This record gives sequence, structure tokens and C-alpha cells, in this order.
Amino acid sequence: MVASRTLRNAHEALDDWLDRRFEHAAPVEPLLGTLAAAGLDIAGVEALLRGGRAHYPEPSRPRGVLSGRMELECDHVDHRVQCMVYLPRAYDPLRPWPLVVIGHGGSAARDLEFGAHAARGGMEPFWYEAAEAFGLILVAPLTDRGWGAIGNSILFSAISRATRDYHVDPDHIHVTGHSMGGHLAWRCGIDFADRWGAISPMSGGYDYVADRQIESLRNVPGYATWGSHEPFGIAGHNRAIRAYMRANGYDWVHSECEGGHEIFPAEVPRVARFFLDHPRDQFRAVVHARGGGPLEFNVADAHADWARVHTWKTGRPISVSTFHWLRLAPLPPGTPADEAVQQVTAVHRGGNAFEISSVNARHLGIHLHPHMVDFTRDITVTVNGARLFAGRVRPDPGSMLRLVREFDDRGRVFHATLDVEVPEAIRRGPLPA
Repeated sequence: MVASRTLRNAHEALDDWLDRRFEHAAPVEPLLGTLAAAGLDIAGVEALLRGGRAHYPEPSRPRGVLSGRMELECDHVDHRVQCMVYLPRAYDPLRPWPLVVIGHGGSAARDLEFGAHAARGGMEPFWYEAAEAFGLILVAPLTDRGWGAIGNSILFSAISRATRDYHVDPDHIHVTGHSMGGHLAWRCGIDFADRWGAISPMSGGYDYVADRQIESLRNVPGYATWGSHEPFGIAGHNRAIRAYMRANGYDWVHSECEGGHEIFPAEVPRVARFFLDHPRDQFRAVVHARGGGPLEFNVADAHADWARVHTWKTGRPISVSTFHWLRLAPLPPGTPADEAVQQVTAVHRGGNAFEISSVNARHLGIHLHPHMVDFTRDITVTVNGARLFAGRVRPDPGSMLRLVREFDDRGRVFHATLDVEVPEAIRRGPLPA
């Protein structure tokens, strides 16, 4: 009983420390002492993280019914919106459940009344039926600011709220949406691929082949749907994306349906099955990284039709620097334009060996886990043909916990991070494969 109480107290202390994720001065050392006193090594801490919270509240809304519009405070920007939740009838907080986030359509000039109408139309009855058949929690955040920078805050604030209210599987969080919500789903795959199991853009998307953003979509599986008679060039864009992905071996399904700018109900259960069949793989063998600028969202966007200008909260950026186990560092201000976009292909060859091809990257962070490496043996990192590291790396539970708290992601359980500086002489070396 004493041991059980000690473990429970450690679990609650862990939850409390993670909940104070914006208190950057909160040190990790006291928590590490509490966890060690409960007999937890780094593997035990990982199990505690993956196992969810010590307690979940009893849902305040009935299962099997779409909730009313619940207030949602944005974590990163000075704005408040609403969200809706559908819990399947069988929901039980004792086990983890997949979460599907549904982005509604419209435009950045719409209000929350329109958002609620669009969200309900994008969910019923097909997503309710899928939630019951496949055991999915549905969360529909509402936006009156579109799905840009403020929209990203709405998205991740809704996910943070859901993971505290309900027992969510961190490796089974998925994003879908129609029209403007379809654009959101595409951008989630481009900017935040390591946060999802899979995504499903519906009647959204631009020419990501021409602007090369499609390269980042190698990192996440997807199921795209669109109508054969779409407006706004959407059908043409999706056909170009389909051709490129098929030619380059992407793990994607592309379903062009007879019709226009609409959700195709027959596709929804197929998308749900695709989600269940594609949990997030944080330890994938190959990751592709492409990014420029500050590699984070830290400024609120604006619109002529919005009643006020918003301010981003200090110290609360939304990072776009990570690509599963690889992390880029922003380039310094004043970097020449022809060197400002970093491109990296990182391959985990097995046997503790990493081979990286990069252009313009100066600093690379490689997150490590026992599923990837044997920490009792030397690890090697080769960048553009040059051996930049060979040696041992020590697991560090503090590093793991800080990363989990930074991303508010209980499944981001890397045991160590290896930092590699790329010498200037090889920074422009061969284009990624």
C-alpha cells in the first residue's frame, strides 16, 4: 500500500509539473527526485507518461451526444473561442482512445456562429457513426480567425484540453477537415507531421508540388479526398499531388469522388480505418526536413475584418522545428537568401549509425530512444560524408521530460538528445536524396 501510494504521488507530481508547462522557471530536478524515490528509472518514467494521467474527470457531457459549445482559452495568443466534443458511448477513461480533430470550413472572416454551424455539418452523421464503430473521440474546435497562426493556437489548445479531460492515446491523434479545414489538415502534415498518426484533408490543398512543401509530407501518412468538380482549382491541385506522391512512393491514399466541394460520407469509415491502421511512428527510419525562418509561430496574424489586433503570449511559441527524431535550429538573422532554407534527409541505418544529407543546416539535434539505438555502444553520425560524432550518449530523464513538456506531448519520450554542429565547409554539400 505504501509503495502504491508513493507511485501515485509521483504520478500526480508528474502531471502537475507537465500542467505548469508555461512556467519555464519550474526546475525538473525536484520532480526527478520524486520519481526516483518511487523506484522509477527512465523506462518507468516513460511508461508513466505513455500511460496517461493519474486521474481523469468524469465527463461533464453525456456519451454518444455532441456536446454544447464549450469555452476554449488559447494557450499562445490572447483569444478565446469554443470547441465541441463527441465521446463514444463506450468511452472509458481506464484505457487510451484515439482522438480525431476536425477542422471546419469557412474563412478567416467568419464568426463562431458560422463555425459551429460548419462544424456540425462537417461531423454529422457520418463522423458520429465512425466514432461509435471505431472507438474515436471527436474534437471540433471553432475558429473565427481562420486556421493560420492563431488557428494553430486554437488547434493545439483544443488538443491540450482534450488530453487532460479524456484519456487520449498520444500516438493516435489525427487531423481531418473539409474546405478551409482541408487546408488545415494539409498544413498540419507539412508543419507538424511528428504530432499525428495520419491526416485526412478533404477538398482542400494548394499546389504543394510547385512550392516544394510536398517534400515535408513524406513524414506523415494521409488519406486525401476531393470532388471531380471542385471549385478554386482544388481538383487540379490534388491530382498533381497524387501524381507526385505515387511517383515517389508516399504512404498516401488519394480518392477522387464524383461530385463537387463536399464531404463524401462513404469515405469517412475508410478514413477512420486508415487512422487506426496508422499510429504515429516517432522512430521511423527516414525523416525529411525542410524549413526556413524562425521555425516557430510566435506572431499573431491579422485581418482587416477582425475587430481587434491580437498579441502572441511571450514565451509560448509553437515550434515547427522538429521532424520526428530530428530537430533543426533556426539560422541566424541576416543569413543570405540562397542559404536561408534548410533541407535535410536523415536516415537511421540501424546498428547505431545515422547518415544525414543536408543543405544549409548548421546545427542538428538527434533525439534517441532504445527502439533506435543501444545506449551501451557507440553511436555514429555522418553528415554529407563526414563523420561528425562517434561515441556514447547517456540517457537523461530530465531531457526527456523537458521535451515532453515543451510540446505537451506524452508520447514524445526520447531518452537523450545528441547535438551535432555542421562545419561551414560541408554545409552546402550534396542535395538530400
